[in-house]
Amino acid sequence: MPVRISDRIGLYGAWVSGLFLATVVVSIVIWLLWNGLSNVDWAFLTTNPAPGSVEVGVAGGIVAPLIGTIIVTAVGTLVALPLGLATALFLGEYGKPVWLKQLTDTSIDLIFGVPSIVFALFGLAIFSNPSLVFLSSEVQTSGKATAKSFFCASLMMALIALPPIVRASQAAIASVPNVQREAAYALGKTRFAMIRKVVLPAIRPGVTTGTILGMGRIAGDTAIVWILLGGAVLEPPIAGWWHPDHIMEFLRGTGSTLTTYVYFASPAGEGNADGKAYGAALVLFAIVFVVNILLARVGQRRIGGKRV
Repeated sequence: MPVRISDRIGLYGAWVSGLFLATVVVSIVIWLLWNGLSNVDWAFLTTNPAPGSVEVGVAGGIVAPLIGTIIVTAVGTLVALPLGLATALFLGEYGKPVWLKQLTDTSIDLIFGVPSIVFALFGLAIFSNPSLVFLSSEVQTSGKATAKSFFCASLMMALIALPPIVRASQAAIASVPNVQREAAYALGKTRFAMIRKVVLPAIRPGVTTGTILGMGRIAGDTAIVWILLGGAVLEPPIAGWWHPDHIMEFLRGTGSTLTTYVYFASPAGEGNADGKAYGAALVLFAIVFVVNILLARVGQRRIGGKRV
């Protein structure tokens, strides 16, 4: 049977699109390795940023931004994941009342399209309320909260991570065959038990995909970090910040992430150290890459003792 021209065009178009995407990714990786690898060493990964000379630019390493990236991503994901999964289950398994489902569905789309700078300004207005001073610190002269802390930044980061988690989970829920639900009901399972035993194990790969996308949005954001975390690129974390006696003080304080460090050290920022910016970008890319692989591995289902 002869192949139609339209089919050939579609096939070639798919091949070209795939090759183009692969070429872009490989080019980015090679570019980061070429420009950043020479700037990444043990000292770069184990020291804090420090002011340098005008010629050299920012000195030191990326410990503080690295810690900030890990904390903001972890806290934001821990907030967004259960909320996003619960929202997807409501949309996919309950959906009543209908008006609330439609409102929730529309709200997710709106959040998806809102620029992160808007969330940053919204968070600045909300968390500056004196009643929320426990999330940041207090301005002595006005009594208002500074609205700049790891807590404030992470909570707003959770909002930008929410839509991909909801949509990926929702699509996974829709792909679960109804016959599996009916079989669970036939065995006398309640709806909650059916969701726990049938739906949740089946949608784990989809939830993982959404989580990866959400974490990517958090790790790559700059506007929320710069406004709600203070953009304190050269500020080292307090000594022993991981200790239970200091962790709350640390999370209520300002800091930075690798994205703000890259901006600060780049030619567009004040750090005047583009080599270190490339190195930090390479580290950020490596972190996201490794986390994606680990989460994808965790999200695989086991069938017959094998991961699929």
